[in-house]
Amino acid sequence: MKRHEFKALHVKIFIVMYSLILTVLGYTIADNYYQPQINGLQKQLTRTQYQLRKAREQNVEQTKRIAKLTGNGG
Repeated sequence: MKRHEFKALHVKIFIVMYSLILTVLGYTIADNYYQPQINGLQKQLTRTQYQLRKAREQNVEQTKRIAKLTGNGG
């Protein structure tokens, strides 16, 4: 391998390694920035789903009571 080919190979390896480091660093920074927001949104979604489930159950019970009181069979 000639000297200029060897140097060109080193430059290519350097570029690949530099790109890899930037990619990993960017991912880490983004993960640290967005993960707390994701966790908060997941907790909020869980609470909302629970509230919707409770509201649905209450609606079913109210419908049954109304049907019983009115004799509608609802």
